[in-house]
Amino acid sequence: MELQGSAQYAHWLLLLPLLASGLSAFVTRSVPLLSALLSWSSTLGCLGLSASILAERLDGANPLSYRFINKISLLPHTTQGIANLPVGILIDNLTAVMLTMVCFIALLIQIYSYSYISTEVKHFPTQGPTTVSRFFACLNLFIFSMMGLVLSVSTVQLYIFWELVGLCSYLLIGFWFFKTSAAVASRKAFVVTKFADLGFLLGVLCLGAATQTFLFPTMLTMHLEVSGPLLNIGLILLFCGAIGKSAQFPLHIWLPDAMEGPTPVSALIHAATMVAAGVYMVARMAPVFALPDAHQAAMVVAWTGAITALVAGSLALVQNDIKKILAYSTVSQLGFMLTALGAGATNAGVFHLITHAFFKALLFLGSGAVIVACHSNDIWKMGGLNKRLPATHLAFFFGCLALSGIPPFAGFWSKDEILGGLTHHIPLLAILTFTALLTAFYVGRLYCVAFLGEYRGNREDLTVGGPVPPADLPAPISPAKTIFEMQPFWSEERALQDRRQLPPECLGALSEGMGHGHSEDHGQHQPHEVSPMMYVPLLILSLFAIFLGFAGLPGEHNLFAHFVFPTAEHEAPNYALMAGSVGVALAGFFGAWSMFAARPEEGEARLHKLLGPMLPVLQQKYYMDHLWAKALAYFLYVDAKILSRFDEKAVDGVVYGIGEATYRAGELVRNEQNGQLQRYAITLVVGFFLLTFAMVLFEPQFLWDHLAPFQRYAQQLKVSGGPEL
Repeated sequence: MELQGSAQYAHWLLLLPLLASGLSAFVTRSVPLLSALLSWSSTLGCLGLSASILAERLDGANPLSYRFINKISLLPHTTQGIANLPVGILIDNLTAVMLTMVCFIALLIQIYSYSYISTEVKHFPTQGPTTVSRFFACLNLFIFSMMGLVLSVSTVQLYIFWELVGLCSYLLIGFWFFKTSAAVASRKAFVVTKFADLGFLLGVLCLGAATQTFLFPTMLTMHLEVSGPLLNIGLILLFCGAIGKSAQFPLHIWLPDAMEGPTPVSALIHAATMVAAGVYMVARMAPVFALPDAHQAAMVVAWTGAITALVAGSLALVQNDIKKILAYSTVSQLGFMLTALGAGATNAGVFHLITHAFFKALLFLGSGAVIVACHSNDIWKMGGLNKRLPATHLAFFFGCLALSGIPPFAGFWSKDEILGGLTHHIPLLAILTFTALLTAFYVGRLYCVAFLGEYRGNREDLTVGGPVPPADLPAPISPAKTIFEMQPFWSEERALQDRRQLPPECLGALSEGMGHGHSEDHGQHQPHEVSPMMYVPLLILSLFAIFLGFAGLPGEHNLFAHFVFPTAEHEAPNYALMAGSVGVALAGFFGAWSMFAARPEEGEARLHKLLGPMLPVLQQKYYMDHLWAKALAYFLYVDAKILSRFDEKAVDGVVYGIGEATYRAGELVRNEQNGQLQRYAITLVVGFFLLTFAMVLFEPQFLWDHLAPFQRYAQQLKVSGGPEL
């Protein structure tokens, strides 16, 4: 049906952020406050329009409304199927919820960003007011790209905005372009996601060829009469894009490095935009994944999500950078969502996407406030922040409880709904239940080390990375050396693992070289609460972390499930599973509390002993960076050898062959020029007869046409009795 009500003005959701981005970049670039006001006004307008669209659809019905703005003709003489590609806007309940979530979180992040970026810019002598405007220009372009992705009416249009989201993430992750680490991280994110986007593009083309349509309204409502293998291949290729964008195993390696960007960027990427794009795409295609012929593709989605959740959850156990802990938790929670979507629990997966967006934005913005207050990312350079940052601590604590899945916070309801939707997939349920235990444990570790006890930022006996691993720890195992025949790359974790073997005079230089935050000496710095512009958004988000989950109460009271996918099957409440979920979350969180609350250094030593030989493996991230580096180096070497042989044998061979052939032909012709007239005459006669024979053989009509005048002349001679003298 056509767009109605507020949805008729949905195009302003694209125009407003795009206009704000252009003005911030070219008009108000020297006045950062004006750029910030433009951004806030633009996002506030988008939020009002999105909320109005959502309010008009609260009756529970889910009509698919769309408008075609223009058509791109792919095959001018054909009118059906994929001949014409409409460009337009699509609105349904899923779109309305996503738009409102993106706009609301983006507005709070933008309000927070002005104070954060203005403070950070002062630490870099080469940066000034234009840097703040540049940040808001990129941020608004990011929002424009995400809004276009959500509103896309076809898979091709989705792909266009998909690539724009990747471009904006590249610009924002490498925002501090003068830092080598930021430049490398942005390049890594761009390359890894583009590698996955190739599969996404092939999936778009494959599904288009199979269904003869790129349009979501047609694809989601029609009965796809295609073969199962072709449908599964297309969906799996499409899911490759989500593996890259949503940082799923084995392409999750870019997301922790993306923490080099400013903290508001991390919050936007991890909460509402880039990583949410992959989950949204799978949710948008959920009716297609639910087809019986697409069961194999759905299982690929589910198992990829489960493996990712477990891998990322285990890696978060040993991280010491507050943003990297949250980054790996994002990867793990995205795995929860995709497992639910692949296993058919579509409402649970989307509900967790929404709740996670709010409490993860809260945690990342809270970590930014902590970093600004402590001048460090290292949790071992924090401590005692519950007394020094009361507002930030309260909001961050609520976010930790929500992420841990402790009732009645939002994360409990959405995560429990996912587990409840996996009762028919026991292996997946077991993996996610264990991952939920790990989640609660590493969140408890983060909270206890960073916020409880005494402030450790001024202690000289603690270098970066926390306590030294115990001397009796088993020797590190190195599959990178034994399997891939290479030494592990240097990393901060590796250096920290081996630093007990260094002389004392080297530890200071090691700590200084690996320090997080700013390089200047702050002396006996004491952290304090930051600007209200930074902690007020945290308090607002904490309300959602507390109360948003009640929209997904189990059973008939699940308002969210009846709204987003009303036709989906609703599982009856499983109170035994719910009790088990609560027990797992409490066991993980309070297990971490018992280890780290009173004596965090001793707790860390106990954790290292408990992990044993797995500690260096986790610190080296399962050697995934090594594996990809070795694989890429090998394939690049093989490709280079193949291209070298092709260049040598084919390209150069053709060039040299033409020259050689010309030379030999010249030699033959030169030998024929010997000055003997008899030989020249014989050559002419032979050539004439060969030419005549060829003409008779291949073009006889041509020969007869040219002999016709002679035939007519001969006939005339015969009739007249001979030529007149």
